[in-house]
Amino acid sequence: MNQSIFSGIRVLDMATAATAPLALRWLGDYGATVVKVETHLRLDVARMGGAFYQGITEPDHSGYQMWWNASKYSITLNLDKPEARDLVKSLLVEWRPHIMAESFRPGVMKKWGLDYDSVKAVRPDIIYYSTCLEGQSGPHSQRLGYGPATNNMSGLGHLAGWPDRAPSGMPIAYGDFPSTGTGSIALVSALIRQRRTGRGVYIDQSQYEANLCILAAPLMEYSVNGRVMTRNGNRLGRAAPHGVYPCMGTDRWVAIAVFNDDEWRRFCRVTGHPEWAEDARFATLLARKRNEDALDRLVAEWSRGHTAEEVEAMMQAEGVAANVVEDNRDIYEDSQLQHYGQFRDIAHPVVGVVRSQTAPFRFSKSGDTHFRAPLLGEHNHYVLSEFLGMSDDEISDLYAAGIVTSEVDLPSAGK
Repeated sequence: MNQSIFSGIRVLDMATAATAPLALRWLGDYGATVVKVETHLRLDVARMGGAFYQGITEPDHSGYQMWWNASKYSITLNLDKPEARDLVKSLLVEWRPHIMAESFRPGVMKKWGLDYDSVKAVRPDIIYYSTCLEGQSGPHSQRLGYGPATNNMSGLGHLAGWPDRAPSGMPIAYGDFPSTGTGSIALVSALIRQRRTGRGVYIDQSQYEANLCILAAPLMEYSVNGRVMTRNGNRLGRAAPHGVYPCMGTDRWVAIAVFNDDEWRRFCRVTGHPEWAEDARFATLLARKRNEDALDRLVAEWSRGHTAEEVEAMMQAEGVAANVVEDNRDIYEDSQLQHYGQFRDIAHPVVGVVRSQTAPFRFSKSGDTHFRAPLLGEHNHYVLSEFLGMSDDEISDLYAAGIVTSEVDLPSAGK
């Protein structure tokens, strides 16, 4: 196996939650050495939410942590102490990371003397990646918020739901993940530039703006036509039928999309109702859109007689877009995901075997180096001794002074 594509790249991850940590984790999956700085005093969001293994709400049991921070090392520092910030500066000078990332509210890193200008003074070639809700400057830069906030700020929440009801909201922090993708592009571009020129760069990412990348249609609708798009359920102006239809079984559904009259005729053959194609109510796309309620009732009546998997197979065989609406169990059992090895069982010292998600891409000439997410502070000794050359006594003194945090600092330990 050839060397992994990011082997030799060093990353100092001071970010929290999902956006930057996940982008950096993908670098770690393919060979980069990623050191995550966190603390027992204020736990990362990733360690406090989501499904918990064995139902135990402890920081090393979080499912989010297992996925967002795999392929990393963890050190725990009390950054309120100047000595801890000095350790970060020592890592910058002695370990020489190629990338430093943070996701604090604008101004926090400057207060700590770890903002881009301060870091650039000692590491002029650093790639410094800042990501936050609305960027580092401007009238709203001090606003607080996570992915659910960008769901609504970007207009995505306004589009979710049915036209005769209030917005339904989004069940996940969807807004985090467009930012992860655009952040990854920026980081890889900066690495290429750094390798070619030896020069660093500051990356200022607004998660609000990143979310707009997936909303081209409503933005263009207003820009070109002056119209505000609103909720339309599962319907799409250029397709009919277009929706999610009930199938045999409990809470089983299939999504079907028919975009033109040729697909419509094939759809009718699959359902065993060729007469629908000749029905004046449905003969053309415009006619189907005018009679969409009646059309949806007919499709649902037919789909109820089949499993979702049967409908998908029949429609796909005839070139009609249809897919099972998969639940969590379906995803783990999906043969395509299994083929690509999207999930990997990895031994974990606290919870046993963890089913870990791998990166959503593959390189033809680079094997991955994916490994489990770290325990909180698991690599304190390793990083301080191997990267900074500190002795056991020096490291013990850091613990005693509260500069390096430990389990006794956890809120559940009475602190």
